[in-house]
Amino acid sequence: MKKTTWLIMAIFFYIVTLVPAAVANPLNDVAGHWAEGYITKLADTSVMGGYPDGSFHPEANVTREEFIKCLILALKIPVYGAVESSYADVGNTSWSFPYIETAVVSGILKPEESVNGILKPGEPIPRVEVARLIVRALKLAVESNYTGYDDGINIPPAYRGYVSIVYERNLMSGYPDGTFRPWNPVTRAEASVILVRLIYESGKGTGLVTICYDHSSKSIFDNAFPLHQSYGYPGVNYILPSNVGSRGMMTIAQLQEMEQAGWETGSHSKNHIHFKDLRDREIRQQLLQPKEWLQKNGLQYASFAYPFWFDTDPYPVVSEYHESAVKCFGNKINIPPINRYNLERIMLDSGLANDELTDLLDQAVIQGGWVIFYTHSVTEANQTPANHGINQQRLNELFQEIKNRGLKVVTVSEGVSLKCLD
Repeated sequence: MKKTTWLIMAIFFYIVTLVPAAVANPLNDVAGHWAEGYITKLADTSVMGGYPDGSFHPEANVTREEFIKCLILALKIPVYGAVESSYADVGNTSWSFPYIETAVVSGILKPEESVNGILKPGEPIPRVEVARLIVRALKLAVESNYTGYDDGINIPPAYRGYVSIVYERNLMSGYPDGTFRPWNPVTRAEASVILVRLIYESGKGTGLVTICYDHSSKSIFDNAFPLHQSYGYPGVNYILPSNVGSRGMMTIAQLQEMEQAGWETGSHSKNHIHFKDLRDREIRQQLLQPKEWLQKNGLQYASFAYPFWFDTDPYPVVSEYHESAVKCFGNKINIPPINRYNLERIMLDSGLANDELTDLLDQAVIQGGWVIFYTHSVTEANQTPANHGINQQRLNELFQEIKNRGLKVVTVSEGVSLKCLD
């Protein structure tokens, strides 16, 4: 089985297990295995864990009922409370009964396709059946019968459309000799890879990204704004009123032009003082004065960026002046349920490695989350970034990664409306 690209290898996520028990200790039988990268990412999650003795058994076969359970839970399909079984050999007291019936109700399994109502749940599931199940689970339309494999003639006509889709979307890989081998049983290692790709595919279009720029450097207007425009991506400016119009800083007219293009302007406080050092009255001044300044100049003021570290004390006060608030120096994405006044932001600068960046984006895809980046300046493509800044080349690379994953770029207010239910 071929290894997948580094993009898929970067993905990790949190889902539910197929095995009796997951273990927190390192697995003792996967070192050097071709699927080690997938297996180790999944071993401590609830989808494909190891066994109590620390083993994973990567070459062990997966049964039909095991894969069906994994499929249902991985895609978070609500488990159906059935009473009667759709198959003669699946009793309603079996552990797999609710998952099998959920697959039936969801259109993933079709009892009329079975022979004499027999599913054979405990037998190894062949690759061709896995292809059909995952295509149906994703509700993808079957159109072409071209499989793309050298042994396509060995794939029954009823399955060829499904194999064609998993081939085109890279949901399943073939073998190095160009074959699919439809009746080979799926191993636990192969299932790990398939599930990662499946969940990645199902998560496309649900994750969000926001790009914020603090302190109103003119480099944002000169170097970031045009790049945003070329991709059709909005951005967010968090400003200090005292900075606007100063040397090297954006003007009110430039901020207004960016808003007209879909950007958002928020407050970064009056003069960037750490809230933990202030009394309630002083905190209110830090919140009210920049909001009034934004209003006076016809700019938005819905969102607030805490200066320095987030402190929980001002939280109730901030909610009186703004609809949401973002933090600084975070290291994780926002996963629902999300507190709109405690939004995590991640510094986008030279300290954020490329693999860390792509991993954050993959998490947003897999978990339907919201990753918020922020930086202070954007230099030209061939220039060395300033402290807490990036250059155009890095920003363009980020936008390409976002585009490749089908992530939606939003302002903070848009993200709050989509992800925060409170």
